[in-house]
Amino acid sequence: MSIRKLTLGATLTLLLGGCALYNDVTISNLTVLPTQIDRGSDLQSMLRKADYLRAVEMMPVIDARQSKNASDLALLGEAELAAGRYDAARRHLRAALDLDPFRTTYANIAWDLAQVEYMSNNFASSLDWAQLAVSRGLNVKQWHLDYLAALSDIEVYRATGLPSDTLPMRASRPDVPRIDVKIGKTHTVNAVIDSGAVLSIVSQRLATQMNVKKVNRYPGIFYGLLGEPIDVDFGILDSLELGDIALENVPVAIMPDDKMRFLVNDKREFRMDFLLGANLLKEFRTELDFARGSVTFTRLTSADRHPDANQNLFIEGFRPMVRGTVNRRGWYMFVLDTGSEVTFLNESELPNLPINQVTPHMHAATLQGLGGAKKHGAKLEDIELGLDKYAGLFKTVPMYASGEGEHSAGIIGENFLKNFKVVIDYGRMRVDLIRGGSANVTPASSTLRAAGSPSRE
Repeated sequence: MSIRKLTLGATLTLLLGGCALYNDVTISNLTVLPTQIDRGSDLQSMLRKADYLRAVEMMPVIDARQSKNASDLALLGEAELAAGRYDAARRHLRAALDLDPFRTTYANIAWDLAQVEYMSNNFASSLDWAQLAVSRGLNVKQWHLDYLAALSDIEVYRATGLPSDTLPMRASRPDVPRIDVKIGKTHTVNAVIDSGAVLSIVSQRLATQMNVKKVNRYPGIFYGLLGEPIDVDFGILDSLELGDIALENVPVAIMPDDKMRFLVNDKREFRMDFLLGANLLKEFRTELDFARGSVTFTRLTSADRHPDANQNLFIEGFRPMVRGTVNRRGWYMFVLDTGSEVTFLNESELPNLPINQVTPHMHAATLQGLGGAKKHGAKLEDIELGLDKYAGLFKTVPMYASGEGEHSAGIIGENFLKNFKVVIDYGRMRVDLIRGGSANVTPASSTLRAAGSPSRE
């Protein structure tokens, strides 16, 4: 799971015209037969097929072995990292290092441990492991090391106020969810809920206006869905209020203003100043109710963080990935991206997907990615994608070409998600889709008691 760059993925991918690309989606109950699930036969193939739960189930067998194997311990730890089972991942990855594996393997294990600690908001420890990975030959960008160093002595996401609150949400023109938040206790700004963004992002204009303190010596480089590089700085928001939920010390990336502007369908400019990214959203159970135009945030405590035995939410490269199906076959990993109007397939992964169409057709729409890139592209027709208990039959699905190291099947965007109440629970590591009334979704326990402090980045 080594990574050399942070990828914003489908962050705020919008369409300039071409509405048919995302309007024609028919929802039905998802049917997947066991014989249609492609599973690996060993840990290596399980991870290659992103069958993380089956790999995690191997833990008792591996722990019971008299003779320990560094490779199996490392693979198990990697699966546990993806599954958000950080205590178990930490234990198995450290046990793998104790066996003193080959230099390259050692570096990759140390990097996985750096990710475990990063996701746990333990930045000083993450920095130590990342530096160890570098000493063993792994190429980690200096700006990432500087970012970890800057956060090492900061208690991020320090929480006050209520543990849960419901806010009005708008999700049209463009079709991405947006809410009003308060920064610095005085400034109200409209923010996009963008689970596909690795970090929360503020515009340079807003950062200057709010006197956001930069924490980096060297600019970082992010990459959008369409492959465009974007230079960013890093900073800390002193305070952020989501309704009556208050947070202090919120890490953000600072992006040039011209990289945060789009044109919407009637050719009006859509300018963003703030995106709520995955690093912040993982501190919550988030309920996006598209039909009622509301979103409920519930802060997670350490007691809430128990991944479900049937979890379908995972983390790869610091981004949320959801397990789904393609044409009723599974399992495949998709980027969960509330900041994309459109659902995509990864053109680079087409040979590995159960799709019979050999020659994609070109579509007339213009796709816009964060950073200002625009492009036309190819599309497939009549593709069924499934998530949780439901499937969407897409009349047309556009495609993108993934960057190095990304093997997701595609991106689940709002044209699918808007048909449901979407519950994204980083405590249970599940995405639940609710349609036509209530569903059996266990609420986070933090809704029943006093506020606790969040624990991860």
